[in-house]
Amino acid sequence: MTKYVIAVLVFFAALAAVLLYIGNDPHLILTSTATSGFLKFDPLKLSWQIVIGLVTFSMVSLILLWSLLGWLWRLPGRVKSGVGLRRRNQALDAMEEALIAGAEGDAGKARKKAERARALIRSEDLGRMVSAQAAEASGDSEEAIAQYQAMLGSERTLATGQRGLAQQLLTAGNLPGAIEHASRAYGENKNARWAFDILFQAQVADHQWDAALETLENGFKRKHIDRDIASRRKAVLLTAEANKLSDAGADDAAMDMAVTAAQDAPEFSPAVALAAKLLGQKGGTKKASQLIEKAWAKSPHPALSLAYRDIHEDASDKARAKLIKNLIKNNPSHRESTLLDVEELLASDDAVTAWSKLAPLFNEDIPSARICTLAAKAEAMLNNPQDARVWLERAATAPAEPSWSDLDPEGEAFDYTAQDWRRLIYTFGEKGELIHPRYERGAARRAPMALNLATHPAAEEVDVVAVEDKTVHQHEDIKTDKLIDKDDLADRLDSLLDKPES
Repeated sequence: MTKYVIAVLVFFAALAAVLLYIGNDPHLILTSTATSGFLKFDPLKLSWQIVIGLVTFSMVSLILLWSLLGWLWRLPGRVKSGVGLRRRNQALDAMEEALIAGAEGDAGKARKKAERARALIRSEDLGRMVSAQAAEASGDSEEAIAQYQAMLGSERTLATGQRGLAQQLLTAGNLPGAIEHASRAYGENKNARWAFDILFQAQVADHQWDAALETLENGFKRKHIDRDIASRRKAVLLTAEANKLSDAGADDAAMDMAVTAAQDAPEFSPAVALAAKLLGQKGGTKKASQLIEKAWAKSPHPALSLAYRDIHEDASDKARAKLIKNLIKNNPSHRESTLLDVEELLASDDAVTAWSKLAPLFNEDIPSARICTLAAKAEAMLNNPQDARVWLERAATAPAEPSWSDLDPEGEAFDYTAQDWRRLIYTFGEKGELIHPRYERGAARRAPMALNLATHPAAEEVDVVAVEDKTVHQHEDIKTDKLIDKDDLADRLDSLLDKPES
């Protein structure tokens, strides 16, 4: 505004300077040659100062008049625009209040403010989006679903409605509905990453392993998922589907799927164990052995050693022992290889060597129940029943090994439920980590294979009974001339833990 005032002042200062410069002496005389009519007038004598003043006044008046007329012309539009701006601001305030109310969890207020915003906005599409967002934020699932459903009728908001509706239905547990909308959206728009995520989650939640596999393949082709994650998820899905087919009696199809999973992800022990079992039933011992050996090199698991023994159960003791040694050589430094070696040594009555290999594992913070029971077996074979009893008492309170808990004493390894497979798709798929549902549930544990104490004469007085969720150790009185108190047992246990490797 200041610059305009300065410009006017400068103009009038310049005009005054011109008038002063001209002065009153010069005159302008206007005459008319008309002899009659209104154009006939006497000569008119005007000073140049008056002439310049009149011209300036006329120009300024004309400019002001034009501006006035322009302002009057634009006035209705400005009034309308002002009202619209006010309405717009009110609509924005209502939208803001609706979303804030939704975030606060006030569903009633959120719905009321959303309806006001829709009335002020005068745009059905935008109004529905505000209502849906407010309802979703406040947890009003029914209202959100209704608004997203209404969006499907507009081409502009079709994709938004599909996404919101699929997500709400998934959250509400309506898996068929979520699958329907996400599948349609993914088919119409190959770049819809959200559709892939929701569709895959819904299919997995509904235990549709085969359908989830197809979705995973499409997602990988469209670069919606990382290669490693897709590969691990595929291995779990294939194994889950193979397990289902095997239970249904379709062993051939199950075997093909399990073998594919084991080859793609040899570190996924459930796939390898299932593939080895099915191959063994079909006489594919060689291929099963190769799968287990490859898997042992990457990630040893006790279920794999059991599967390896099972497929070679018809071999002689000497041949089987040699095969086990070859399996151990695939990953000799792994803890599971050491334990497998100890079990084999105890099975062959070589307790001294078994003890020497087991001793380094006593340095663990808390030796597991599995290690303690193997130590009890070794002590019993070394004709030390008292020491065996000490180890069994230690085993009663020692922690279990999660991976050993994967073995069902009365059934198969990795006896997963549908929910367990669902969890595995994400835990193993994302990070390559196995879950241990039996360990989490406290299910009955399988005792180490070498812990058949009753077969050794030195251990006739020691009995181990496994029941349900823990191993309960029952001990008969050891007939000696000297009673053994708890302090003596503790001292013997400490000496055993500190015993140097022989």
